[in-house]
Amino acid sequence: MERRELWTQAERELLDFVKLRLDREGRNGDLEALGDNLEALRLQADALALYPGITEWSRISGSGRNVDTLVAALGERYHDDDVFVMPTKALLGRTFELSRINLLALVRRLFGPSDAAQESRVAVESAMLSRLLAVMTEDVLLEILGDAQDRELRMRAAHVLARIWDRRLEAVGHPFIPELATMWLMRRDLIPVFGTLLGTQEYITLYLTVDAVCQEYIERAAGDPGEAAALEEFLFGLPYEELERVKLYLEHTGTASIGLSDIKRVLGKESIYLSDRGEDPLELYRFYNYRRKRAARRKHGGGPGPIRTFEENFMRFLLGRNGEGAAGA
Repeated sequence: MERRELWTQAERELLDFVKLRLDREGRNGDLEALGDNLEALRLQADALALYPGITEWSRISGSGRNVDTLVAALGERYHDDDVFVMPTKALLGRTFELSRINLLALVRRLFGPSDAAQESRVAVESAMLSRLLAVMTEDVLLEILGDAQDRELRMRAAHVLARIWDRRLEAVGHPFIPELATMWLMRRDLIPVFGTLLGTQEYITLYLTVDAVCQEYIERAAGDPGEAAALEEFLFGLPYEELERVKLYLEHTGTASIGLSDIKRVLGKESIYLSDRGEDPLELYRFYNYRRKRAARRKHGGGPGPIRTFEENFMRFLLGRNGEGAAGA
């Protein structure tokens, strides 16, 4: 079986460097553990490569299968059958991608906390983030795929997902929805001021640092209460319910503005998502997942607040704006 390259050039250099460092420092146990994990990942890749391409034509039990039949099945049945309608290659591919991220996290840990390894840790976290964005994009598309209301958007989301799943083994990730990745990266670097909680400074900062397509969406979201509320969650790192609690506190106490430490005190929280620079790249995923679960709870429980995350709203905008072409090649 032909063996594919699983890592980018930058990732290979990091792996080679950490191996040399472990060998030089006599950390034989750590070096062996890293080697075992790399071999396990290679075996996952070999297994994944055995499955036929998702976009290729195949015939099973007399029935022809290709990307169009897959998209039709996903578009019609995903919200009922959930993962059981998804191709095994898609499920295994997701596990493989998460395994790559976990292995990079192991490399970061092996570098240790010393100042001398700071540059290497930053490089590892950058690689983790790049791969994490692809997984998060898949999650957002699956949210749309699970919505029974809009068949056309479901079909477009399914087409993008099919291409993601089919190219999972490639070393270099593909920014199928580059606009969404841009917004995530901008938000990761945007530290909220809070203040009056009107979001004026946060909106302006985000607006001025993104491209015209993202700006178009921000303008649109500002005019829709549900989408504006989801964008506020995204900007402030707090769910709708907690934002309302803080706003109520400002109103009752007559306080004009509020800072991070006071918000933590009011909410009884030790931390707020993405409120500091240099956080673990996995915080971006936890931040999205936290808001996604809150939105689902409101949607099914009927509570006030946005029933979709900013990411899902933005993805719907992109798919609706440019059709399948929003996904790139």
